[in-house]
Order: sequence, then structure tokens, then C-alpha cells
Amino acid sequence: MAIFDAATLRTAEGLERSTTGNGGARFALPVYKQLLTPGSEPAIASRAAIGALRCVLKLGRELDTELEGIAAYWSTLSGSGPHFPAILDLCQKLARAGRKNAALALAGAEVEREETARALYLFARLLELTGDGDGAFLAFAKAAARADVEKGAGDVAVAARARRVERLLGDRSTASLAVADATSADPMGAPPEQKLVIALGRMRSPSRFVRASGLSLLEEIGRDPTTSLGRHAIRLAAEHADALGDALTPLEADRVAATLRHVPDDAARENALARLAVAQTIASSRGEAQADAITRAAELAPEIFPLVCRARAALTGGGQGDDAAHPAASTEPASSPSLRLASLGLSAFVALGKGRSREAAAALDEAAELATTGGGRVGPPVWTAARAALDSADSLVRAAGVRLCEVLLSGPGAAPPGGHSAFALSLARAGRPDLAVRAARDAAAGKEPSARALLGSILREQGWALAARGQRELAIAALTEAKEHLAAAAKEGARGR
Repeated sequence: MAIFDAATLRTAEGLERSTTGNGGARFALPVYKQLLTPGSEPAIASRAAIGALRCVLKLGRELDTELEGIAAYWSTLSGSGPHFPAILDLCQKLARAGRKNAALALAGAEVEREETARALYLFARLLELTGDGDGAFLAFAKAAARADVEKGAGDVAVAARARRVERLLGDRSTASLAVADATSADPMGAPPEQKLVIALGRMRSPSRFVRASGLSLLEEIGRDPTTSLGRHAIRLAAEHADALGDALTPLEADRVAATLRHVPDDAARENALARLAVAQTIASSRGEAQADAITRAAELAPEIFPLVCRARAALTGGGQGDDAAHPAASTEPASSPSLRLASLGLSAFVALGKGRSREAAAALDEAAELATTGGGRVGPPVWTAARAALDSADSLVRAAGVRLCEVLLSGPGAAPPGGHSAFALSLARAGRPDLAVRAARDAAAGKEPSARALLGSILREQGWALAARGQRELAIAALTEAKEHLAAAAKEGARGR
């Protein structure tokens, strides 16, 4: 029987090569199909199946139903050998020919035949190509998990996680998941485009160390500013520094400075580095030294001078600040969405200080709308205004503060000044335990002091409130989790004594 099958296979292969065009494929296909039976020798059957697939590819879209049957047979040939390169080639050709569903069916059959990391990644990419984003997202996770334990599949692990992070970057509510995937991905040896995506995912972390690792990747990509990716990486590093302002940590500032040193234009490079240095000086200085630093900032970046003046005046009780002190003051500091957000935060803060509740609420609502659209990075002034609004006695302002906090806690960015714990407490007092839990979780993820005890306490209160409303299952879940966090916090406290 095996001798007969081998002879039949040679005949089919000879027919496939015998004529130019598609004639050989048309004659060879029925001969190949004679070997696609349950009793065929696996080595011969696999060659016959691949030959039949080649023929179907050559004969066009009208035979895609035929391909599905061959693919179904292919899925049964477990252990027939390492045939992934041939399947990959066939799927690529099918996809290029516009036969995406046929390619997906074949990739799915390969996953059933041998669930390797590369097969799973191919399947995920084709799910993406056919419009099944959710299915692709899950398949990429399986590919990454498989690649972690499969020898020689490190490139698949990082590629799969990069694809997941890329999708998550478009959804402000999934920042923590993007950070988790980006942090798990090992970018060593990955192509620049994957490193860029991983960097962006890491820069959403509440941890300055994780953010700094993302900035290090941007610096690596920025070493070649002649490429569009290199220039983009440099620009992203500068935007990160501008967005965080005085919340930028020295560790991150060092990484940003290293990236900015790759700016090819001498004047632009020196100006960018000087702006970064002045921002750091403003953040770390006090009194006259800070005034001198602000004056220096006005010389280097006139577009932000009115904003700096307003921040200084607000913090010292001087109202909106003397914008007339600089010729750029007549221009609203909205040259970028990030600056506009910062300006709205300062407007709300000053209005609250003067008791103008409606004005403060309007600024807070506009900031929430701008932050929702992803129109700019959220800096310290916005967080400060949101916190002040939560603690306001005015219900209109407090409601606007809650709306803004809901947006801020769903989006990416560094931890707010003072950390998430203070926000968790304010949100709990404002009657939003759901948002308080979210803020407390961020505090725990950022390893803020006593964050787990705080999270446990808020969950416990939420659990009893749910029980009082008759929501038994939710109450049990909240109380169980609260107990775990409080026990863990108690152990941490015991170790610290």
C-alpha cells in the first residue's frame, strides 16, 4: 500500500510540473486528493496535502471551498513533521491574492495540527486581517504564552505582545493591561517598530522605573534620526517631558536628555536640552532661585511663559498672575493640547480659590472632554484641580471633579502629584467607591505606602454597602478581596517592624 501511495504521489507531483499555467495543477489535484485518506502514510499524506493546497492556490478563488476540505484533513495530520514554513508561504500567497478567509482556514488547521507559537501568531495575524480584532487579541496572548516555553520562539513572544500593546494604546481604559504586556515583552533584538510600541506601553506605567525603561527604548531608536521612526522616538520623548512638567522624575529626565542628544540640528538640540534643564530646575528650586528659573524658561519657551506665570500666581495666592510681564502673554497658551489641558487645570484651580464655582466646573468639564479625546497628555495642574474639586463643598464642582477623575483614572500617564492614595480617599468621601477602588488599585500597583491597606478598607466598605442593597454575590467578592489585601498589608507591616 505504501509503495502504491508513493507512486501516486510521484505521479501527482509530475503532473503538477508537467505543463505551464494552471493545466498541471488542474490534472494533479484529483490525484493528490486520492492520498488524503485516513489510512495514508503521514509523511506521504502531508506532502500530498501541501501539493493539493498548492494546486488550489493556483486554480483560483472558485476552489476555496475545496481548500476548506483539504485544510480540515490537514488538521488531522498531527506529528507528520515540521511543515510550518510551507503553510506560512501558502497563507501569505492566499492573503496577497485577497483570499483572506481561505488563508485563515488553513492557519486554523495548522494550529489544530500542531499548536506552536508561530502557528498561533500566524492565526492571530489572519484573524486581524479578516476583521476579528477581539479574536486576534486573545490569539496573540496564546502565542506569547506558548512562545515563553517554546525553544527558539523569543521573537514570537515579543511580536505577539507588541501587537496586543498596539491595540491597547487606542483604549484609555486598558492602560494597566498595556503596561503588563509591554513590561513582559523582551525587546532585545526586536525590530524598531516593535520597540517603539513597547516603549509607549511602558510609558503608561505608574512606576517611574518602568517609564524610564520605555524612555530608554526611545533613546535606542532615536540614535538614528535619519529614519522616520528615529525622529518620532525623539519627539515622543520630548512630549513626555513636556506633559509631565515638574512631575518628571530625575531618572526619566536623564533618559529624555539622552534621547534629545540625538537631535541632528545643533541649535534645536541645545534648545531642547536647555528647556529640559530649566524645567527640572523649576521643579527642584524654591524662592528667588525658582523665580530666576522661570525667567529663564520665558526666554527659552515663550509659548509656555503665561502658563508658568499663572501657576506661580495660583500657588502664591496672586490670582491669575501678571501675564503682561512678557510679550507672549497676549497669546493663549494653547499651542498644544497638553498645554491647553494644563491651562484649564490652572483656570479651575484659580476659580475654586476665588469661589467661582460655575467657572471652575466649566473648566473641569472642558478638561475632561479634551482628556477623553486623547487630545493631550495630562500634567500635574489637571490632577491638582481634580483633587481640589473633589474636596469642594459645592456639589456642582464636586460632580465635575468626579467626572474628570473618571477620565483621568481610565487613561494613561504618570501618577498624580502626591500619588493615587489621596485620590482614593477623596473619591470615597465624594460617594464614588467604584472610582475610589480604581484609584486605590493604581496606588497599590505603584507601591505607594499603605496602599494595600487602603484598598482593603475601601473594598470592605464597598462590600458592606453592596450587602445592604441586597447584591450578595458582589458583596461577597468585594469582602473576600478586602480580606486578602488587609491580611497582606498586615504581613507587610509586621515585616517592616
